[in-house]
Amino acid sequence: ATDAGSTDTATASTSSVANKDKPLVWYNRQPSNSSTGELDSAALSFNKDTYYVGFDAVQGAELQGQMIADYIEAHKDTLDRNGDGIVGYVLAIGDIGHNDSIARTRGVRKALGTGVEKDGAIVSDPAGTNTDGSSTAVQDGTVAGLTVRELASQEMKNSAGATWDAATAGNAIGTWTSSFGDQIDIVVSNNDGMGMSMFNAWSKAEGVPTFGYDANSDAVAA
Repeated sequence: ATDAGSTDTATASTSSVANKDKPLVWYNRQPSNSSTGELDSAALSFNKDTYYVGFDAVQGAELQGQMIADYIEAHKDTLDRNGDGIVGYVLAIGDIGHNDSIARTRGVRKALGTGVEKDGAIVSDPAGTNTDGSSTAVQDGTVAGLTVRELASQEMKNSAGATWDAATAGNAIGTWTSSFGDQIDIVVSNNDGMGMSMFNAWSKAEGVPTFGYDANSDAVAA
Protein backbone atom coordinates (compact mmCIF):
# COMPACT_ATOMS: atom_id res chain seq x y z
CA ALA A 1 0.00 0.00 0.00
CA THR A 2 1.07 3.62 -0.42
CA ASP A 3 0.45 6.80 1.58
CA ALA A 4 -2.13 9.06 0.03
CA GLY A 5 0.44 11.71 -0.81
CA SER A 6 3.21 9.41 -1.90
CA THR A 7 4.56 9.49 -5.41
CA ASP A 8 5.99 5.99 -5.10
CA THR A 9 4.15 2.87 -6.09
CA ALA A 10 4.90 0.13 -3.60
CA THR A 11 4.89 -3.36 -5.03
CA ALA A 12 4.98 -6.71 -3.30
CA SER A 13 8.04 -8.69 -4.15
CA THR A 14 7.27 -12.37 -3.76
CA SER A 15 7.52 -15.51 -5.80
CA SER A 16 4.74 -17.36 -4.01
CA VAL A 17 0.96 -17.34 -4.33
CA ALA A 18 -1.16 -17.83 -1.23
CA ASN A 19 -2.84 -21.24 -1.13
CA LYS A 20 -1.27 -22.16 -4.45
CA ASP A 21 -0.96 -25.86 -3.52
CA LYS A 22 -4.43 -26.33 -2.06
CA PRO A 23 -6.97 -28.28 -4.13
CA LEU A 24 -9.19 -26.07 -6.29
CA VAL A 25 -12.62 -27.21 -7.46
CA TRP A 26 -14.61 -25.44 -10.16
CA TYR A 27 -18.25 -26.45 -9.78
CA ASN A 28 -20.97 -26.40 -12.43
CA ARG A 29 -19.40 -23.63 -14.47
CA GLN A 30 -16.17 -24.03 -16.35
CA PRO A 31 -14.09 -20.83 -16.35
CA SER A 32 -14.45 -19.43 -19.85
CA ASN A 33 -14.54 -16.34 -22.01
CA SER A 34 -18.01 -14.83 -21.58
CA SER A 35 -18.16 -13.81 -25.24
CA THR A 36 -16.71 -16.79 -27.09
CA GLY A 37 -17.18 -19.62 -24.60
CA GLU A 38 -13.48 -20.53 -24.94
CA LEU A 39 -12.30 -22.35 -21.83
CA ASP A 40 -9.77 -20.66 -19.54
CA SER A 41 -7.01 -23.28 -19.56
CA ALA A 42 -4.93 -21.43 -16.98
CA ALA A 43 -7.76 -21.44 -14.45
CA LEU A 44 -8.60 -25.07 -15.18
CA SER A 45 -4.97 -26.14 -14.60
CA PHE A 46 -4.12 -23.80 -11.71
CA ASN A 47 -2.25 -26.59 -9.92
CA LYS A 48 -2.03 -30.39 -10.00
CA ASP A 49 -5.14 -30.67 -7.80
CA THR A 50 -7.50 -28.55 -9.87
CA TYR A 51 -10.83 -30.15 -10.77
CA TYR A 52 -14.00 -29.34 -12.65
CA VAL A 53 -17.22 -30.97 -11.45
CA GLY A 54 -20.11 -30.84 -13.90
CA PHE A 55 -21.36 -32.08 -17.22
CA ASP A 56 -19.45 -32.23 -20.48
CA ALA A 57 -21.13 -29.12 -21.83
CA VAL A 58 -20.47 -29.78 -25.51
CA GLN A 59 -21.46 -33.46 -25.49
CA GLY A 60 -24.71 -32.79 -23.64
CA ALA A 61 -25.54 -29.90 -25.95
CA GLU A 62 -25.04 -32.01 -29.06
CA LEU A 63 -27.22 -34.77 -27.60
CA GLN A 64 -30.06 -32.34 -26.95
CA GLY A 65 -29.82 -31.03 -30.50
CA GLN A 66 -29.77 -34.56 -31.91
CA MET A 67 -32.85 -35.51 -29.88
CA ILE A 68 -34.75 -32.62 -31.46
CA ALA A 69 -33.55 -33.50 -34.96
CA ASP A 70 -34.55 -37.14 -34.43
CA TYR A 71 -38.00 -36.06 -33.25
CA ILE A 72 -38.50 -33.89 -36.33
CA GLU A 73 -37.57 -36.78 -38.61
CA ALA A 74 -39.87 -39.21 -36.80
CA HIS A 75 -42.83 -36.80 -36.95
CA LYS A 76 -42.14 -34.96 -40.19
CA ASP A 77 -45.58 -35.71 -41.64
CA THR A 78 -47.53 -34.19 -38.73
CA LEU A 79 -45.22 -31.70 -37.03
CA ASP A 80 -45.95 -28.58 -39.12
CA ARG A 81 -49.06 -27.44 -37.26
CA ASN A 82 -50.15 -24.61 -39.55
CA GLY A 83 -48.96 -26.11 -42.83
CA ASP A 84 -46.70 -23.17 -43.71
CA GLY A 85 -43.89 -25.49 -44.79
CA ILE A 86 -41.65 -24.44 -41.91
CA VAL A 87 -40.97 -26.27 -38.66
CA GLY A 88 -40.61 -23.38 -36.25
CA TYR A 89 -39.09 -23.49 -32.79
CA VAL A 90 -38.52 -21.01 -29.99
CA LEU A 91 -35.48 -21.15 -27.71
CA ALA A 92 -35.10 -20.08 -24.09
CA ILE A 93 -31.48 -19.08 -23.46
CA GLY A 94 -30.32 -19.24 -19.84
CA ASP A 95 -27.34 -16.89 -19.59
CA ILE A 96 -25.56 -15.50 -22.64
CA GLY A 97 -22.24 -15.49 -20.76
CA HIS A 98 -22.46 -19.00 -19.24
CA ASN A 99 -20.36 -21.69 -20.90
CA ASP A 100 -23.09 -24.35 -20.55
CA SER A 101 -25.75 -22.04 -21.95
CA ILE A 102 -23.56 -21.08 -24.89
CA ALA A 103 -22.83 -24.75 -25.62
CA ARG A 104 -26.50 -25.75 -25.43
CA THR A 105 -27.59 -23.01 -27.80
CA ARG A 106 -24.85 -23.98 -30.22
CA GLY A 107 -25.74 -27.67 -29.94
CA VAL A 108 -29.36 -27.08 -30.93
CA ARG A 109 -28.44 -24.79 -33.80
CA LYS A 110 -25.77 -27.19 -35.06
CA ALA A 111 -28.10 -30.19 -35.12
CA LEU A 112 -30.95 -28.30 -36.79
CA GLY A 113 -28.76 -26.47 -39.30
CA THR A 114 -29.86 -23.09 -37.97
CA GLY A 115 -26.42 -22.05 -36.72
CA VAL A 116 -24.34 -19.32 -38.33
CA GLU A 117 -20.57 -19.57 -37.94
CA LYS A 118 -18.40 -16.63 -36.96
CA ASP A 119 -14.68 -16.86 -36.18
CA GLY A 120 -14.87 -20.64 -36.32
CA ALA A 121 -17.75 -21.10 -33.87
CA ILE A 122 -21.52 -21.13 -34.09
CA VAL A 123 -23.04 -17.84 -32.98
CA SER A 124 -24.84 -18.22 -29.64
CA ASP A 125 -26.39 -14.75 -29.46
CA PRO A 126 -30.17 -14.47 -29.03
CA ALA A 127 -31.96 -14.05 -32.34
CA GLY A 128 -34.74 -11.87 -30.94
CA THR A 129 -37.86 -12.32 -33.08
CA ASN A 130 -37.12 -14.04 -36.37
CA THR A 131 -40.47 -15.11 -37.79
CA ASP A 132 -39.49 -13.76 -41.21
CA GLY A 133 -36.08 -15.46 -41.23
CA SER A 134 -34.15 -12.19 -41.45
CA SER A 135 -32.01 -12.51 -38.30
CA THR A 136 -28.25 -12.58 -38.79
CA ALA A 137 -27.74 -14.66 -35.61
CA VAL A 138 -29.38 -17.72 -37.18
CA GLN A 139 -30.35 -19.09 -40.57
CA ASP A 140 -32.99 -21.49 -41.86
CA GLY A 141 -31.91 -25.11 -41.57
CA THR A 142 -33.10 -28.37 -43.07
CA VAL A 143 -33.96 -31.60 -41.27
CA ALA A 144 -35.55 -34.59 -43.04
CA GLY A 145 -36.31 -32.39 -46.03
CA LEU A 146 -38.17 -29.83 -43.90
CA THR A 147 -37.19 -26.20 -43.45
CA VAL A 148 -36.45 -25.45 -39.80
CA ARG A 149 -36.49 -21.90 -38.42
CA GLU A 150 -35.63 -20.44 -35.02
CA LEU A 151 -38.65 -18.17 -34.72
CA ALA A 152 -37.48 -16.44 -31.55
CA SER A 153 -34.92 -16.69 -28.78
CA GLN A 154 -33.92 -14.54 -25.84
CA GLU A 155 -31.91 -14.62 -22.64
CA MET A 156 -34.29 -15.33 -19.77
CA LYS A 157 -33.08 -12.61 -17.42
CA ASN A 158 -35.44 -10.89 -15.02
CA SER A 159 -35.53 -7.24 -13.95
CA ALA A 160 -33.41 -8.01 -10.88
CA GLY A 161 -30.68 -9.44 -13.08
CA ALA A 162 -31.25 -13.14 -12.37
CA THR A 163 -30.60 -15.38 -15.36
CA TRP A 164 -32.01 -18.84 -16.18
CA ASP A 165 -35.26 -17.35 -14.87
CA ALA A 166 -38.26 -19.64 -15.23
CA ALA A 167 -40.86 -16.91 -14.69
CA THR A 168 -39.30 -14.83 -17.46
CA ALA A 169 -39.50 -17.84 -19.78
CA GLY A 170 -43.18 -18.26 -18.92
CA ASN A 171 -43.80 -14.63 -19.79
CA ALA A 172 -41.80 -14.94 -23.00
CA ILE A 173 -43.81 -17.89 -24.30
CA GLY A 174 -46.95 -15.89 -23.58
CA THR A 175 -45.66 -12.99 -25.68
CA TRP A 176 -44.49 -15.25 -28.48
CA THR A 177 -47.70 -17.28 -28.70
CA SER A 178 -49.90 -14.22 -28.73
CA SER A 179 -48.00 -12.97 -31.78
CA PHE A 180 -47.15 -16.11 -33.76
CA GLY A 181 -48.37 -19.09 -31.76
CA ASP A 182 -49.57 -21.18 -34.72
CA GLN A 183 -46.05 -21.05 -36.20
CA ILE A 184 -44.46 -22.67 -33.12
CA ASP A 185 -44.05 -26.42 -33.62
CA ILE A 186 -41.33 -27.09 -31.01
CA VAL A 187 -40.27 -25.43 -27.74
CA VAL A 188 -36.61 -25.69 -26.70
CA SER A 189 -34.89 -24.61 -23.50
CA ASN A 190 -31.33 -24.44 -22.17
CA ASN A 191 -32.58 -26.02 -18.94
CA ASP A 192 -35.58 -27.81 -17.44
CA GLY A 193 -36.67 -24.96 -15.18
CA MET A 194 -37.38 -22.60 -18.05
CA GLY A 195 -38.65 -25.47 -20.20
CA MET A 196 -41.21 -26.56 -17.61
CA SER A 197 -42.38 -22.97 -17.19
CA MET A 198 -43.10 -22.74 -20.93
CA PHE A 199 -44.58 -26.25 -20.96
CA ASN A 200 -47.03 -25.50 -18.16
CA ALA A 201 -47.89 -22.04 -19.50
CA TRP A 202 -48.62 -23.12 -23.08
CA SER A 203 -47.16 -26.14 -24.83
CA LYS A 204 -48.71 -28.83 -22.61
CA ALA A 205 -52.23 -27.72 -23.45
CA GLU A 206 -51.33 -27.26 -27.11
CA GLY A 207 -49.60 -30.64 -27.44
CA VAL A 208 -46.37 -29.01 -28.62
CA PRO A 209 -43.19 -31.03 -27.95
CA THR A 210 -40.92 -29.34 -25.43
CA PHE A 211 -37.22 -30.09 -24.94
CA GLY A 212 -35.41 -29.18 -21.74
CA TYR A 213 -32.06 -30.12 -20.25
CA ASP A 214 -31.18 -31.48 -16.77
CA ALA A 215 -33.58 -34.41 -16.13
CA ASN A 216 -35.21 -32.59 -13.20
CA SER A 217 -37.83 -34.78 -11.54
CA ASP A 218 -40.82 -32.71 -12.65
CA ALA A 219 -39.58 -32.65 -16.24
CA VAL A 220 -38.97 -36.40 -16.25
CA ALA A 221 -42.50 -36.93 -14.91
CA ALA A 222 -43.96 -34.60 -17.56
